[in-house]
Amino acid sequence: MRYFLQKLGQFSIVFFIVTFAVMILMRLGLNAPGDPARTLLGGTVDQELIDATTAKYRLDQNYFVQYFFWLKNIVVDQDMGRSVPLSTDVVDLIKSRAMTTILLGTYAIVWGLIIAVPLAVRQAHKRDSWFDKFGSAGSFAFVSAPAVVLAPIFTLLLIKENTITLWWPFNDYQITFGGWFPRIGEKIYPWQDLGAHFRNFFVPTLVLTLPIAAVFARLLRGDMVMTLQADFVTLASAKGVSPRRVLWVHALRNSLFSLLTSVGLQVSGIVGGAIVVEQFFDLDGMGTMLVSAILSKDLFIVQSTAAVLVFSVVIVNLIVDLLYGVLDPRIRHARALA
Repeated sequence: MRYFLQKLGQFSIVFFIVTFAVMILMRLGLNAPGDPARTLLGGTVDQELIDATTAKYRLDQNYFVQYFFWLKNIVVDQDMGRSVPLSTDVVDLIKSRAMTTILLGTYAIVWGLIIAVPLAVRQAHKRDSWFDKFGSAGSFAFVSAPAVVLAPIFTLLLIKENTITLWWPFNDYQITFGGWFPRIGEKIYPWQDLGAHFRNFFVPTLVLTLPIAAVFARLLRGDMVMTLQADFVTLASAKGVSPRRVLWVHALRNSLFSLLTSVGLQVSGIVGGAIVVEQFFDLDGMGTMLVSAILSKDLFIVQSTAAVLVFSVVIVNLIVDLLYGVLDPRIRHARALA
């Protein structure tokens, strides 16, 4: 419990630093030029509404006071502010778009692990074989290809219908491929229509998944190669433990620490990838909302969205950190003695 509280305190500091920095940057943008409330509300509103907004959000106070009241409004009143350009409460905007980004991120992490773990284990087991070399080359290719590169490629291969004409001595043959998935990813959730949800989310998820799976596979493969050379693996094999159990239980369990760390780090990377994917495939998620809000200087959307994203990353990393003790009892005992 003491370790959990220490980590929670550390992550609370991270949350404060990031959200406070976002608030200052946005406030500086609103303060140039003139009154931040007038810039926030637009130049055509009357002075009475400007004064009310300034008083409600303490826009005339120092940054610490503004931050305190903004955080209090979120925690106590569930009030994230109101988007004037969209005439909607920010909390309603986030609720309507958060599920899209959550599904994309969850699918990318889960499918990244499903692809990477068997691939990396087999690569380590067949080290320096053709399979290992082919898998390493593929991982390197996808690590080097960000979402902004993969999105148009998969659009041409899977979404846009293409025709290739093959010339033969007597006849020309045309081969048509692509067009299997819709261009616009509508927000159809799995509990509404599973088939339509799969078709709309498959390509965006694939674009996010492959670079993540490549990172996971490279990390796990390297750790597995080292673990398979450890003394305890040799001892388990000498005692008659089946090779499958040695590989998939003893070696894999002791090779998951770097992979777990990468999972926590990739959560923040997914946010950047989701912005590209949501923009490219017309998915209305938090990424597209954040970009639009930054361009329009919509203070409360930017500040609240950043808070939600930072909170999500902090919580996931806290869970990952606690899972270290589940994988290795020695870590758990050391924390208990600390």
